[in-house]
Amino acid sequence: MRPIHQFSLAIGILSLIAATGCGSGGGVVLQNPTGAYTLASLNGSYVYQIHGSSTVGPYREIGLFTADAAGHITGGTDDFSNGGEFFNNITGSYSVASDGTGFLTIGPSALGQLTFAITLASSSKLYLMEADAFADGGGVAELQTSASASSGTFVFRLHQIVAGLGVNPVSEVGALTLSGGAVTAGSLDQNSGGTSSQLTLTSGAFNAPNLQGRGLASVTDSTNAVTSFIYYVVNSGKVALLVTNSGIVASGSAEAQSGAVGSGLSGSYAFGSRGDFGTNFDAAATVGQLTASGGAISAYTSDAMQLGNYSNPSYTGTYTTQPNGRVAVSLNSGGVQEVFWMVSPSRAFFLVNDPSRVEDGTADLQTVGSFTASTMKGQYAMVMDGIDLTPEILARIGTAQFDGSSRLTVNELANASSTGSGAQSPGGISGNYTVASNGRAASTLTSQTGALTLVTYAVSASDAYALQVDGGTNTSGTIELQH
Repeated sequence: MRPIHQFSLAIGILSLIAATGCGSGGGVVLQNPTGAYTLASLNGSYVYQIHGSSTVGPYREIGLFTADAAGHITGGTDDFSNGGEFFNNITGSYSVASDGTGFLTIGPSALGQLTFAITLASSSKLYLMEADAFADGGGVAELQTSASASSGTFVFRLHQIVAGLGVNPVSEVGALTLSGGAVTAGSLDQNSGGTSSQLTLTSGAFNAPNLQGRGLASVTDSTNAVTSFIYYVVNSGKVALLVTNSGIVASGSAEAQSGAVGSGLSGSYAFGSRGDFGTNFDAAATVGQLTASGGAISAYTSDAMQLGNYSNPSYTGTYTTQPNGRVAVSLNSGGVQEVFWMVSPSRAFFLVNDPSRVEDGTADLQTVGSFTASTMKGQYAMVMDGIDLTPEILARIGTAQFDGSSRLTVNELANASSTGSGAQSPGGISGNYTVASNGRAASTLTSQTGALTLVTYAVSASDAYALQVDGGTNTSGTIELQH
C-alpha cells in the first residue's frame, strides 16, 4: 500500500449543468409517500462513512453517532481527512418524517457543524447527503451491533482519490488475516495511476478498539510502504477504514470472508464501481451485470460514464480462480481486465486494471432469475453523488417510487456546489421505466427544472446499483427498498 502525495484542488463555483439538482425550498416535496418512520426509528450507535468535497477540497470522513430515539445525538466521534487527519467528539440532533427522510446535524467537525439530509432504508441503515453550502457528498450510516475486534480473514477495498494534477489515484482490493490483532498474512491487487501490480502484506496490526469500536491500525506491504488507519467496527463482520498518512485522501471498508470463496464467481452478479479518470477525481462510474460459470464469462453488460461521456459496452470473457478467493477476469473485447476478491460466494470487491482509469466497486449475486417491471415495486431509499464537468460536486438523496408497472417518481433533495445554497428541492420528478430480464432498468424523468436519466441494475427486488447517464455528469449510488 503506497502513501499518497499531498494534494491540492480548487473546486470552481460555476453554472449548474444537471438542472434537476436544484430548485426552491429546503425540503422534499413528496408525492404519495409511504412509510411509518418516526424519531424512534433511529435508536443506538451508527457508524458512518462520507465521501465528498468542500471548500478545502475532496475529503473522506468516518465516525460514530448515538441516537436516543427522541431526536438527539447524545454523543459520538468524527474523523476527517483531506490530506491531514482531524478528530472531534460530537453531539447533535435529527429529524425523521414518516417516509424516512429528514435531517441530521452533528458537530463540531473539521468543517464545523455539519447538516446531512437523510433517508432511512430501515432502522439499521440510512443514507446521508451533505446538505451544507460549503460541502457536498454522500454516504451511509449503519447500526453498530458490536464494538469488539474480530479475528479471521477480511476482504478489503481502498480508494485513494486523485490528489491533484500529476498525482496518482490508487485502487486496492485484497485480503488480510487477523489473529489477536496481528496481520499474519495478506495480499492485494493495486492500480496506481493506471499501473497494475500484485503486492503482499508483510506485517501489520489492528490495535484493540475502544468502547465505541474506534481503533488504530497499520499494515506494511512488500514495497515497504506503511499505511496507517483509523477504523470503526460496524459489526463482527465489517469495519470502516480511513487512511491517516499525511497527504493521503483515502478510505474504504473490510468485510469478513466466508463460504467457499475458492470456487470464485458462479452465477449472475449486479455490480457498481466508481473512481478517477486520469487526473480527474470521481470522473468514472459504471453499473452492470455479469454471468459467470466454469471459468467463462458468458455475458457482461454495463453502462458507464467517463469524463461525462456515456457508453454501453458488452463483453464476454474468461476467468481464473485461486483458493484465497482471488478471481482474475479477462474480457475479450477492448482489453478490459478486472480482479475480484470474493467476500463470499454471493459478494465480491473488485478493481479495474486499466491504464486510463482507477476504478473499484462491489458485485452481488442476483437473487431473481428473470426480472420484470413488477419486480421493482415500492418505495426505495436513494443516494447518489459525484461530479459534473463544470466542475462541480453534485449529490442527491430521497425516495424512488416504482409502481410495479412502468411509472417511477423520484422525490429528492440535491446539492449542487455551483448554487452556493446547499441542499435544494426540485420537487417530484417522474417518468416511465422499463426493466430487462437481466435486471437493467432504464428511466427518463422530467420536471419543470429539467430531466434526469437513470440506469439501475438490480441485485434483487430490494437493492440496485444506480447511475445517472446524462451527458456531462458522473453521479452514481444505490437504491434500497425501505422496510
